[in-house]
Amino acid sequence: MTNFTDSDSDSGPGSESESDIRFPSRLRPGRPPHDPYLQWLEGALEEGKADLRERVRELSCLFAVDRALRRGDEEWRVSLQEVADALPSGFHTTPPAGARIRLGTEEVTTGGFRSSPWKLTRRIVADDQELGEVEVVRSGTPEGDDVSFSPEEASLLESVADRLAEAMGRILAEENLRQGEAFQKALIRSSPVPLFSIDTEGLVVMWNPAAERVFGWSSEEICGNPLPILSEADVDAYAEMRGRAAAGETLAGVHFTCHRHDGTPVAVLLSIAPVRLPFGDAQPRAILFAVEDFEDEGGTWRTNRFQARLLESVGQAVIATGLDGRITHWNRAAASIYGWNSPEVLGRDILNLIPADSARPEAAAIMDVLRAGERWTGQMDVRHQDGSTFPAFVTNAPIHDEHDRLVGVVGVSTDVSRVRDLEAQLRQSQKMEALGGLAGGIAHDFNNLLTVIQGHTEMIAQDLPPNSPLKEDMQEIIAATHRATRLTRPLLALSRRQVMEERLLDLGESLANIEPLLRRLIPSRIDVKVDLGVEPGTVHADPSQVDQVIMNLVVNAVDAVQGVGEIELGVDRCTVTPESSVNGPWEAAPGSYARFRVTDTGEGMTPEVAGRIFEPFFTTKAPGQGTGLGLSTVFGIVKQGRGHILVNSEPGEGTTFEILWPLVEAPDGAQSPDGERAGERAGEAVPPRSGNGPEPSASPGPTPGPGPDPSPDPGAAHAATVLVVDDDPGFRGVVQRTLERAGYRVLAATNGREAVDILAEHPGDIQLVLSDVVMPLMGGSDLLKHLGEASPGIPVILATGYADREISEDVRRRASAFLRKPFGARDLLRVVEEALDD
Repeated sequence: MTNFTDSDSDSGPGSESESDIRFPSRLRPGRPPHDPYLQWLEGALEEGKADLRERVRELSCLFAVDRALRRGDEEWRVSLQEVADALPSGFHTTPPAGARIRLGTEEVTTGGFRSSPWKLTRRIVADDQELGEVEVVRSGTPEGDDVSFSPEEASLLESVADRLAEAMGRILAEENLRQGEAFQKALIRSSPVPLFSIDTEGLVVMWNPAAERVFGWSSEEICGNPLPILSEADVDAYAEMRGRAAAGETLAGVHFTCHRHDGTPVAVLLSIAPVRLPFGDAQPRAILFAVEDFEDEGGTWRTNRFQARLLESVGQAVIATGLDGRITHWNRAAASIYGWNSPEVLGRDILNLIPADSARPEAAAIMDVLRAGERWTGQMDVRHQDGSTFPAFVTNAPIHDEHDRLVGVVGVSTDVSRVRDLEAQLRQSQKMEALGGLAGGIAHDFNNLLTVIQGHTEMIAQDLPPNSPLKEDMQEIIAATHRATRLTRPLLALSRRQVMEERLLDLGESLANIEPLLRRLIPSRIDVKVDLGVEPGTVHADPSQVDQVIMNLVVNAVDAVQGVGEIELGVDRCTVTPESSVNGPWEAAPGSYARFRVTDTGEGMTPEVAGRIFEPFFTTKAPGQGTGLGLSTVFGIVKQGRGHILVNSEPGEGTTFEILWPLVEAPDGAQSPDGERAGERAGEAVPPRSGNGPEPSASPGPTPGPGPDPSPDPGAAHAATVLVVDDDPGFRGVVQRTLERAGYRVLAATNGREAVDILAEHPGDIQLVLSDVVMPLMGGSDLLKHLGEASPGIPVILATGYADREISEDVRRRASAFLRKPFGARDLLRVVEEALDD
């Protein structure tokens, strides 16, 4: 049996002996893993179907092929020709066979090669890629039963094809690697971005032409030396960043102030990354620096990376699309406003993503305008990722490249839902202000009329005989004026001009005091729950107005509950934070507040109805069943008291009213146990608060009683002269007659300017001035200031139906007293007497 052993010698196949045949050392180590010919030969020898001495020709052929493929890769074309020339020696044909090898577009053949139908062809395949083919042809026609090629010749050609595939695959891979390395070097050289790298010792190993242009050093000057561009201020920061990169971290947007070769400074943004060779190395072999952006000599950033970072920093959504509408840029604010992150939207059609369903036709039309190169600015409804919609203010503009070609669209959008809410609140506030001004003017004129009616009625009643049947009629008229006065108070509250008698009070105590009355008012079919709170809800407010607010809201809740239901009343404290003041439902300034709330389980309201409930005379009740002034009165009282009101209602879900009053930390002893300040009696008017000096007295308004009693004190008949100033002739007349009947001498003026002339005509004769506040040409406040300079000793009484907050602090300090319109003869004479006595 012939022995098969490997030999370390390089002897050819002709040197083997009959008893010990050795393969060439090149064949077995270098052959492909599954060499077709050697596999055939080993099998044939084991089965006794082949004699190794008969295979010398074929083995010599393989040896020649291996020897030819040992040449350098740069001589691979010569190797191909040698392989082609060696191939016929392995085939038992007479005359000798011809051979052809094709690799890509390259082809080599043996001398005198001619194509023949008797041929054997194998493909050359490496890494599943067909590189070419190898072919052997018979020059003559086979004789008799002879076949074209034997199985061992077929396996021999297969082995040659495999060897060519292995060698050429390696050559091509190495060629691709060389080309890739050359391409990478070309990219680095051609890159407009300055690139440089350092080794583990900190020496520069790469410095591209762009870096040469920016910093001024050539590659020859800087490579092999430490990095020279750093300023002293950045040395420590550079050492830290270099250490982080050496540990494997990639850094972006690192700001350094470097200097050029000529010493001039240049601000740069750097990206720093570790470089590993091979790519699986645990420790980086070098550190790569890329200049994202830099300033030119004029201090302008040259590339767009800095601008891109600016776009990421703005608070508005910046979105760019191509002309096809597909999103190409989506900044951080866009993700915050719309809910989608950048990877989720890039490449998607903006028309299918952002516009609300109702706004898509409009958005498509806008896109057509933008594709025509025009701009568009306006509001449109857009969609959030969660499906909700909100209004956005959008500015769109076309994008042109450096050749002025239209390439895309950029849009800047802002969520204006908060702005729209504020605009609606402003419109509502302006509407209520206008309605309030109208209501206040009506109430002012109406109070003047009531003063005239009440004054004349009292004078008539005084002149009637004691047993006159008209006496009772006069009393009814006077009582009617009192009731009419109560009707004007809601209008004054709406206009925020009602005279307020403020004091420190606890909302919880106010609710507790009125709770029994409320329970009698609320039908038994409605369950009432009251939460008075744990901590005091102390506020500065008018007790009667607070009671009116509570009563009106409860009446409104009762009307809203049809059938069985529930009403909850509660008082607590709350805090409005700066964030909730801006983004929350309250318009209130940040701070602590006492909150009163009323919740019912009634039928609720639509947004349209809820938007109008504070309008005067607006009501959803049937004709004759409501005045429409209840909630408008609440609104006026709350606003006049520096409070805030919020309504939350949904159809079928009931309604909640919440009212905030500024919380006051009441000092100890500020309230008596019954809630009144010391020296105050229930029902007595509180004088307007003043700054320095004594507080002026005030009239409590019309005092209902069993009948008129305008009789003056006999001591008043000392013939004091009173100047009455009012532009309303009816009001001026009734005051003049009332005073004259009481024994006073009265002069009259229609406005402040006329009053000044009369005072000049009667120097020293006028002891008191009683003036209206609001008049043409010169009002009561200006008259008061004039008198303080020209006649400082004359007391002045101001008659008004407005709140003391409508009058300046200086006027409140100068005035001797205030008369609240409408008033009767008793109140008028009392205040006049008190002013003259001071």
